[in-house]
Amino acid sequence: MGLSPTVFYFRIMKYLKSIFCFSLIVLTILACSKDSEDEIDQVPQFDRSSILKNYTDNIIIPRYNDFESELDKLKIAVDDFTQSPNTSNFDQLHDKWLSAYKKWQHIEMFNIGKAEEINYLNTINTYPVDELRINENINSQKKELINSNDWSCQGLSGVDYMLHGIGVSKDEIIQKYKDDSNYGDYLENLITIMASNTADVIQDWSTYRNTFVQSSGNSNTSSLNMLTNDFIYYFEKGLRTNKVAIPVGYFSGGNILPEKIEAYYSSKNSFNQVSKDLAKEALIASENLFIGKSSNGSTGASLKTYLDYLHSNDVTKENLSPIIINNFQKANDALDQLNENFIDQINTDKSKMLNTFDKLQAIVVNLKTDMLSLLSIQVDYIDADGD
Repeated sequence: MGLSPTVFYFRIMKYLKSIFCFSLIVLTILACSKDSEDEIDQVPQFDRSSILKNYTDNIIIPRYNDFESELDKLKIAVDDFTQSPNTSNFDQLHDKWLSAYKKWQHIEMFNIGKAEEINYLNTINTYPVDELRINENINSQKKELINSNDWSCQGLSGVDYMLHGIGVSKDEIIQKYKDDSNYGDYLENLITIMASNTADVIQDWSTYRNTFVQSSGNSNTSSLNMLTNDFIYYFEKGLRTNKVAIPVGYFSGGNILPEKIEAYYSSKNSFNQVSKDLAKEALIASENLFIGKSSNGSTGASLKTYLDYLHSNDVTKENLSPIIINNFQKANDALDQLNENFIDQINTDKSKMLNTFDKLQAIVVNLKTDMLSLLSIQVDYIDADGD
């Protein structure tokens, strides 16, 4: 049975109305999409490669070169001491060891590229050292220290033991080097390994540099994302945890572990209390990376300028960089309140050490939670601290 003219008319009009509404919706979506694209185009994207260039050319490579230079001086001092073990050469060796250790604080966070491949960080600064294994290595005249069990038997921490831990007085230590050449041979070998590994890392940066800088995207494997994660991991673990939290007993139910401080033997036997100096140097190095400050004092593109850029383009985003800088100052002030000898500080008044931990922890939260969220960078490591 056919449709009446009236019904046919209304169905045709309903169909045409549907076509019109659909077309209007499509046009509206396209118009909104175009507006969004125009808005995006009006906000220039931050040049992430500028950070990588500044960090690589003005901080990472120069700092590695500084450390290598100090290792060269340390080797000369080791040669002089092992050939003529006396008080003057011992004091000179101690000073060069400390200078190199301070320079190391500026590169320990860069566990990337060749450094990560050869476990460079672990071979330079694993502490506490394994005294028993070191003495076994000395007695057996072992030269190859490539096993992970030997990480705690070498590096700058190993030199600390060889200089300050094999006796309770300077005279006793000097006499051991006079009586047994194996001590001198082992000390020489530690310097040789450090120098060789450092040269390998520096050489790798000469070719790795361009690849590193060009990887400016925002993926988990891009350079800035990996470097930022390494920096935060170092600050959280290498600085906050290893230098402060573990020795003061924060993770051991309040049971203090002063024997786990950095450069333990120098402080234990009162040659020179350097753990505070090393912690302060590490804090300075961390802040310098955040603000993009080079060894010559100039500043360039950095995580700070990235945060500043995001805030300037969207004032609803938190202005995080001044908060972080202020917290760095608070942490530095807390460190200043500590005894030069961390062993004495922990044993007599650990509350100041715990206060320092709290100030460092505030920066961990700033960097790991707040900053990574603003930069849309995912954390690429797992920990159980609940930060």
